[in-house]
Amino acid sequence: MISAIQNFITSPAIFNATQSTVTQVTTETCLKAVGRPTFILTDKQIDPQTKKFSATKEFLYQITCLAIYLAAITPICKKGAFALAKKAYKNEPIFQAFKDSSEFMKFHKMDESGKIAKLTEINRATGNGDKFTRSTINQDSENLARGVVEAGSMFGSVAGLAILAPIISHPIIHPVMKMIGMDNPKDAQSKQETPQSEQKQEVKA
Repeated sequence: MISAIQNFITSPAIFNATQSTVTQVTTETCLKAVGRPTFILTDKQIDPQTKKFSATKEFLYQITCLAIYLAAITPICKKGAFALAKKAYKNEPIFQAFKDSSEFMKFHKMDESGKIAKLTEINRATGNGDKFTRSTINQDSENLARGVVEAGSMFGSVAGLAILAPIISHPIIHPVMKMIGMDNPKDAQSKQETPQSEQKQEVKA
C-alpha cells in the first residue's frame, strides 16, 4: 500500500500536473467552490435563507469563473504568448516547427519515439529536409517553449481570472439564481412586505 502511494506521488504524470499553472488554478478554484459555501453554511450568525442564497451564489461564481477561464481565457493567452514568441525567437526551430501552443503541447507530451516520428512528419510536410530533428529541437528548446506557454497561463490567471472572469460571470449568475428559485433574501422580504402595506392602504380607504 505504501509503495503504491509512493509510486503515485513520484510518477512523472503527477509531477507534470503540479508544474502546470492551469492545473494549480483549477485545483485552487475547485477547493474555493467547495470550501467557501461550506464555511458560509456553517456560520450560525446568519439566518438560513441568507446562508443558502450566499452559499449558492458563491458556488456558482467560482464554477462560472473557472469555466470561463478554462474555455476562453487560457487558450487565448497560451496561443497569444506562443505567437509573440514566434516573432521574438525567429531563429528558434521549435517556434518554426509548430503553428501554435496546442500543437507544441501535443508534441511535448509524446515519448521520445513519438517525437522523432512527429518531427519526421513535419519535415516531410514542409519539404525542409532534416531541418527539424532532436538535435535542433532538444530538451532545452522544449523547456523554452513550455516556459512561454506557462507564462501565457500565468498572465491569464492574473488578468483573466481576477479581472475578466468576474465581470463576465456576474450577468450570468443572477439569471441562474432566479431560474433555480434562489431570490435575494432582501427581495423576498420586500415581496412579503408589499402585500401587507397594500392591505393597510385598503383598510384606510
